[in-house]
Amino acid sequence: MLWLTRRLWLLAVCGLVLATAAPASLVRSDFISLRGRMYVDAGKWAERQKLVPRWNSGAGELRLTNRWARLGFKADTARVEFDGTLVWLSAPMTKLAGQPLLPVRDVDHILGPLLNPPRLTGADKVKVIALSAGHGGKDPGNIEGNRKEKDYTLKLALEVERQLKRAGFEVVQVRDRDRYLAPEERPNIANRRKADLYLALHYNGRPTAHGSAQGLETYCLTRANGESTNGGQSRGYMPGNRRDRENLTLAYQLHRSLLGAFNFADRGVRHANFAELRLAEMPAVLIEGGFMDSREDALRIYSDQARGKFATAVVDGVLAYKRLVERGQPE
Repeated sequence: MLWLTRRLWLLAVCGLVLATAAPASLVRSDFISLRGRMYVDAGKWAERQKLVPRWNSGAGELRLTNRWARLGFKADTARVEFDGTLVWLSAPMTKLAGQPLLPVRDVDHILGPLLNPPRLTGADKVKVIALSAGHGGKDPGNIEGNRKEKDYTLKLALEVERQLKRAGFEVVQVRDRDRYLAPEERPNIANRRKADLYLALHYNGRPTAHGSAQGLETYCLTRANGESTNGGQSRGYMPGNRRDRENLTLAYQLHRSLLGAFNFADRGVRHANFAELRLAEMPAVLIEGGFMDSREDALRIYSDQARGKFATAVVDGVLAYKRLVERGQPE
């Protein structure tokens, strides 16, 4: 009898592992192992998603479309244009025998939430928003001339708070004055206050000694044991990974809203292992709202009028996310 009980337990565990390894949108028989990664036939996957594939083998370009979505891929490039907005994958689309293959983990963790956004259950609502103004106190962040990142992230956080409250939200200001808080402390404040969303506000600086970049980046947490967009690997499963699907959905809605409000260079929805994102128990993103040393981006960072417009776009992104997860309305 004990032997039978153990056998049933093992069968249950194996079933759970198989169910976890093979998402509903995938069929295990379609899996292809290539260069140490698992891929899926893009055409077969698209058919199950009711997407029409258009594959240009010579150019290495794949287009997937239906009434609601447009996806564009380029072979050997780890990115997808989803309804005109750039989202970074963890691995490139590739080809085998002339046919396109998509990374299995990206199909499950990135394309899945974009096509089928998560929904809140029961009476859950998006009501309380935590805002974390980057840097502060002894940590100035990026410095451009006499301008310090910590001052402008706080200005932005206060303006976003004003507009969120006007839209009916409650707000938790993680940093409401010029003081230092360790990155690990910040999400814990939001956790204790039971915030429903966590938005970290930052600005970029000069990335290299060879000159400036420009544009908007929006980050969500790298999945457990996954690869970050800018390099490096996650440290395994973290509290923030419980919200991977919501994180991606929130990042996309905010990024798209900001791109719609400004003529930003689109640097994409990205994944990173930031401490603020790792420890947040609610959906969390980090916005890099432009480069402080870019002439074009500076107009959006240092101007009070542009800051107000930026804050409006953030609130619009939060409202879009709220509508999507609470009522399942397509955006």
